[in-house]
Amino acid sequence: MSFDAKKFIKDLPKLPGVYQMFDQAGEVIYVGKARALKNRVSSYFSGKAKDNKTMALVASIHQMSYHITRSEAEALLLENQLIKKHNPRYNVLLKDGKSYPYIYCSEGEDEFPLLEFRRGKKQNKGRYFGPFPSAAYVRNSLHFLQKVFKVRQCNNSTFQNRSRPCLQHQINRCTAPCVGFVSKEDYQQQLQYTFDFIDGKSNQVVESLMKQMEQAAKQQHYEKAAGFRDQIKAIRMIQAKQTVELQPEDNFDLITVAKQVNLYIATVGTVRNGQFMGYRDHYPATPKETPLDEFLYAFLGLYYDNQITADAILCNINPKNKTEITDLLSEIKGKKLFLTAKPHGNRLKLLKQTEENMQNALTIKANKYQSWQNKWALWESELGFEHEPQRVECFDISHQMGEHTRASCVVFNNKGPLKNQYRQYIMENITAADDYAAMRQVIEKRLQSITKKKLGYPDIFVIDGGKGQVNQALTILKEQNIDQIQVIGVTKDEHRTAGEERIYLPHSNQFIKPASHGLLSLMIQFIRDEAHRFAVKSHRKAFKKSRKTSTLEDISGIGEKRRNQLLKHFGGLQGLNKASLDDIKQVNGISEKMASIIYEFLHPKSK
Repeated sequence: MSFDAKKFIKDLPKLPGVYQMFDQAGEVIYVGKARALKNRVSSYFSGKAKDNKTMALVASIHQMSYHITRSEAEALLLENQLIKKHNPRYNVLLKDGKSYPYIYCSEGEDEFPLLEFRRGKKQNKGRYFGPFPSAAYVRNSLHFLQKVFKVRQCNNSTFQNRSRPCLQHQINRCTAPCVGFVSKEDYQQQLQYTFDFIDGKSNQVVESLMKQMEQAAKQQHYEKAAGFRDQIKAIRMIQAKQTVELQPEDNFDLITVAKQVNLYIATVGTVRNGQFMGYRDHYPATPKETPLDEFLYAFLGLYYDNQITADAILCNINPKNKTEITDLLSEIKGKKLFLTAKPHGNRLKLLKQTEENMQNALTIKANKYQSWQNKWALWESELGFEHEPQRVECFDISHQMGEHTRASCVVFNNKGPLKNQYRQYIMENITAADDYAAMRQVIEKRLQSITKKKLGYPDIFVIDGGKGQVNQALTILKEQNIDQIQVIGVTKDEHRTAGEERIYLPHSNQFIKPASHGLLSLMIQFIRDEAHRFAVKSHRKAFKKSRKTSTLEDISGIGEKRRNQLLKHFGGLQGLNKASLDDIKQVNGISEKMASIIYEFLHPKSK
C-alpha cells in the first residue's frame, strides 16, 4: 500500500514540530524539524524539482508521523534525540564517540585545589573550564599552567600522603602545598591568575604580576621579584605565538565544510576570549549526493545541540535556509547570534587557515576511503557476488585451553568498519575448545539480536574458519529459513602465513586463493583481523578478571576472612584442591557442614 501524502498533509497543523518518515519495514528513515509542519512536509510532495537524495527518500516513504512542539528550538532538541536513537539512513549523523575535554579545578572541595584533565559529565563539585575542541589543547594548556603558576596537578591520594616535596617541586613546577611550603593566600592568588588566564584575561594577569614584581623589588625581595618576572616572560611568549592577532572580547566558532568522494567533513575551530583553542574534524555519516549547504545546515543543528557559548559563527559557505538556522540558534543561545560566510580582517585569515587544515585532513581521509572503496568493489568483481554488499559481518572465536570462550561480531560496509556496531558474545554450556559448537551458538545469538533489534539481515557472514565452521552457520540459516545471507569462510594456509589466506565459497564448494598481499587479500585479512582482535580483547578481559578473583568467592557462606584462613592453612588454592574432607574439617573456624560444602564445590564429580 502506497503512502497517501495528501491525506496525511491535510491533517497537519501549521505549528512547529518534528516529523518522522518510515519505510515498508517500519524503520525510521528520516527525521526532520519544521517551523510549520504543514508547509515543510508539503514541500516533499509538491512536484517541484528535487535532488536525487530527496527523490530516493520520498520514494521510500511508507508511513509518516509527527509531534508538535512549543517552539522550533524545542523541535531541534527533539529532532537530535530521535536521530541519535534511530540513526536514520537519510539523515546526516554526527557520530562522535569522544566526549569533549575540560580543565577541572577542585575549588570549594580542597583547601589547596588541583587542576586536572576531565572528560564527560560534570559530576564533581568545583569549577570546569571548557569544553575545548581537542585533548591535545587541554594537555598543552595544563603543562603551560603548571610551569607558570605552579598549581598542583597531583591527585588527592598522592597529595595527602606526602611527607616531603616531590619531583615537581624540585623542577620548579609546584609550590609544594602538600608539605606547607606555600601559604593558602599565596596559593589562592596563583589559582586566581590561572582562572584569569584560562578565561583569556592574560593582559590583566600580566598587569597584576608587574605590580607585584615592582613591589617585591622595592622591598628588596629580589628572588620573589624574579619569580614574577619569569611568569610575565612566559605569558608574553605564549601571546606572541598567536599567528593571528585577536581581540580579548573575540568569542566565535569557525566551521568549514567540504566533500570528496562521497566523504563529508566539517572542521570546527574555537576562539574564546581572544584565544584560539584549536580544531576538531568531524566526519558525519551523510547520505550520498547531499548538497553541501544542506549538509552544513544539518551539521549546525546537530553540533549545537542545546548549548551555544559562541557569539558568532564563521562559515566557509552559507548554510541552506541561513535565516532560519540563525534564528533557531539564536533562540537556543538566548540572544542574537551572528552567522556569516564573509568575515573580514583577521577573522577571514583565521577562517582561511581553518579551511586549509580541513582540506589537508580531508585529503588524507579521502585517500584511505578511496582505497577501501576500491577493495570493496572486489566482492562483485573477484568473489562473484551479484552486487556489492551493503553490510558484512565477520565472526571469530577466542579462548585459552577452552576457558572463558568469547565470540566477536564485527561489522563493515563500503566505508569501512562500523565500530559502534561491533558486538561481543559469551559462549555458554559448550564443551571446552569446541569451536564448532561455539560458532553455532554465536550465529544463533547474532540472529536473535538482529531480529530483536530489527537491524535487518546483512548480505554476508564471514566466518573465521574452514568448512566445519562455515557449515555450522549454514545449518543455522537453513533451520531458520533465512536465505538472504550468504556465507564464506576465511582460513590461513598450513603455515598460518599472513597474506596467504584462502577463501571458502560454499555455494561452489571450492577454496580460492587471492593474490598474495593483493587488494582482495588485504581486505579479507583486515576484516578477519578485526574480528580476531575484538574477540581476543573480550577473552583477555574475562581471563584477567578470573585471575583477580578466587573460585572460593562462589561458595555461599565463605567470606573474605574464611577464604584467607583456608588459603593460608593449605598454602594456596592448589593445596586446598588436594586436601581431603577430613583435612578441611581441621581448619579453625570451619564447621563439618561447611567443610562438606567446600569439598563438594571443589570436587563436583565426587557427588
